[in-house]
Amino acid sequence: MSKNAKNPFDRLEDEDRFGPWPQQSLAFLQMIDRTQFQKPRCIALEGWDTTTIKLVSEKGQGSREAPRTSREDSHAVQNLLVGLSETKLLAGPSTPHAVDEMAAALFAKSPNFAPAIEAMRVNAQLKIRQGARWLHFRPIVIESEPGAGKTRFVHELGNASGLPLIYLDCATMNTLTPILGQDSSWSHSRPSEIMQAMSASRIANPFVALDELDKLQNHGRNAHPKPSESLVGLLEATTAKAHLDHYTQATLDMRFINWIILVNDLNRLSKPFLDRCQVIRLPKLTSGDIAKIAAGEIERRGLEPELVDPLAKAVRSGRITSLRKLNKALDAAEAASARPILN
Repeated sequence: MSKNAKNPFDRLEDEDRFGPWPQQSLAFLQMIDRTQFQKPRCIALEGWDTTTIKLVSEKGQGSREAPRTSREDSHAVQNLLVGLSETKLLAGPSTPHAVDEMAAALFAKSPNFAPAIEAMRVNAQLKIRQGARWLHFRPIVIESEPGAGKTRFVHELGNASGLPLIYLDCATMNTLTPILGQDSSWSHSRPSEIMQAMSASRIANPFVALDELDKLQNHGRNAHPKPSESLVGLLEATTAKAHLDHYTQATLDMRFINWIILVNDLNRLSKPFLDRCQVIRLPKLTSGDIAKIAAGEIERRGLEPELVDPLAKAVRSGRITSLRKLNKALDAAEAASARPILN
């Protein structure tokens, strides 16, 4: 990559390539784990090539000290920071071909999400051409009717990519604490579920799926009528790079997260939030679409072809009106076919 190439990932011309030093690899990795990196670093050892990043800025850690309510709270903050301060990997499909393979595997299981899969594929390949050696795409909002299989889709995406999935059901939230955390000086404070998951993981670019964000009701102090407005900073690379975590009061680099927002109604999300995302509206599935998907799933799962006609009839009669119901029926049929026959 040339020195003059433009790169949104802090210009990978600053990266370091080490090796091959196979005899010293363990000591070397221990050494880099004690080093505060502010930019992605590519490590090349014999038979091993990966990119690492430090999420916690040494300068920003504890930049705004807050009184802790108890020794237990202080201990919990320090434990969380230990995990967040470890060297993280930037992983996932890292070549155009690997991204294509991931997209094909995902399409085979979720064909109705083809527009979203294509948007992620194109954007991920663009990032790779710009110098990324990991999977990353612009935050994406997917709007569809209830029962389209959005939850199943994001789990399949995690499986196809090999990256961890942090799944949050926003319809059950009444504050933004599970996403943003709450300052540990508060009596009912707790870290965000995102920070807890990233502290426990070695991956810096997981998927974070905010399911039904349009249904989140934020009853917190000074809450915005559209809670998504408060999340804009996490989607903007310049601000996400220096995100102040409410709970730990540490400055963290969160710009490598792959955000997937699943909604039924785009109108409930703020315009600044949507402006920072690629927005995909999935068309309403017809009965013919559902029957076609059912036939493909029966073949893919290796189920008896005789199931096609009964399922198609159930779709036409209105007994199966969504992919959620279809997948439940297929899961039940698959479980039944796997049971041993008793004599």
